Amino acid sequence: MNLKKNVWISSRSFFKWTWRKRYYSSTATTLKVPNINDNLSSFKKLKYPESMFVYCNDVAKDISDTVSEHLTKKYGNKKIEIIEANPGPCLITQHLLEKTNYNICVYENNYNVFKEFLMAVESKYGNRIKINHGNFLLLWKFGFQDRMDRGDRVSKFLSSIDTPQQPWNQENPSLKIIASLPNKKFMNYLIYSFIFQTGLMVYGRPEFYLLLSPSVFKRYSCKPIIDKKYYKTQTILFQSIFDIESLKTYPRKAFYPPHISKSASKNVRFKELKEADDKYMVLAKVVGRREVLNPECLTEDLLKPYWYFVKHHTLSRKNFVIPMLEQWIPGCGPYFIAQGYTIFTQFGDLTPPQILQLFLKFISLPEFNDSPFLNSMESRIVKLLPSLQITPEDSIIEQSENNSSIDFEEYNNKDN
Repeated sequence: MNLKKNVWISSRSFFKWTWRKRYYSSTATTLKVPNINDNLSSFKKLKYPESMFVYCNDVAKDISDTVSEHLTKKYGNKKIEIIEANPGPCLITQHLLEKTNYNICVYENNYNVFKEFLMAVESKYGNRIKINHGNFLLLWKFGFQDRMDRGDRVSKFLSSIDTPQQPWNQENPSLKIIASLPNKKFMNYLIYSFIFQTGLMVYGRPEFYLLLSPSVFKRYSCKPIIDKKYYKTQTILFQSIFDIESLKTYPRKAFYPPHISKSASKNVRFKELKEADDKYMVLAKVVGRREVLNPECLTEDLLKPYWYFVKHHTLSRKNFVIPMLEQWIPGCGPYFIAQGYTIFTQFGDLTPPQILQLFLKFISLPEFNDSPFLNSMESRIVKLLPSLQITPEDSIIEQSENNSSIDFEEYNNKDN
């Protein structure tokens, strides 16, 4: 019912853009609003696009107003830097530069296609905007390539960011990032980057304003019990690290490339959500949880064990808590029964904070260090991360072929 209501609201909102056209006419005349011409038609051919942008000026203005409103509440008139991924014709970019005194660091994947718009913004706002070539959303791919050949693609790619590396638990987020996501790969990358303390997360706690399809938003914001079929491993890990909330919805027609329905079958899995993906996009605010990384909760040494604890025990949401934990430490059941768990408690019934507290209790048991848990975790990580001891080129290629599917499942997994 909630999805149908959202679809109805988003449809009604689409008509509002038409009625409000006159209201925004003064703004529209200052911007070069693109048409879907031959240059952009190439995007229609992409079945799995790696970038997305807003091309409706009224929607772009509303997004920029919403983002700047949230940032102003926290930072006032302080001059901050925003990172924007794949702005396309730079509609959101221009509205933000016009409305605020923020600086913007842009990463554009299709630079040649949008060069005219990028140069126009740069000529008007000068050193308030930095333009970089490349797809910010493919950091997960650059990181994988770096691990294969010990390269430094990620550090070079992020070298334009003025923000120095900062502690995670400082009061204010260090990075402010705006992006439209065509899929869930970047969301999974954020989990991986935090757990392994690499890439984007070394700059500190981030704050994102992400435009997500309803199916992606649901996957990372859902709750146990009421959202059983969506509540998976990645949901638990993501919500352990980040807070996510919906701010607004916008018509899917305002974004490019167009959404391509993968199946028209009436029996397709998650049919309701996939139909919603045709209708609207969700503007979501995602902020790293300040308290998750501290001596009272998770330390850096515990990040990988926690990741493995969740991955291993939530392969099925129906796994029973006490029998699963007793596989590691026989006879540990009474410890957890004293904490309120029963023999019938399932991992899929627990919220991310509850699973985190379960993990902290598990590793505090005196038998933990002698259990096979850590050895099992290390074996899993060896398969995930190619060994840096392999130096011959042929060995690196062989290692890539053997492990790429294991590593890429962190970003492409269908069920978790």
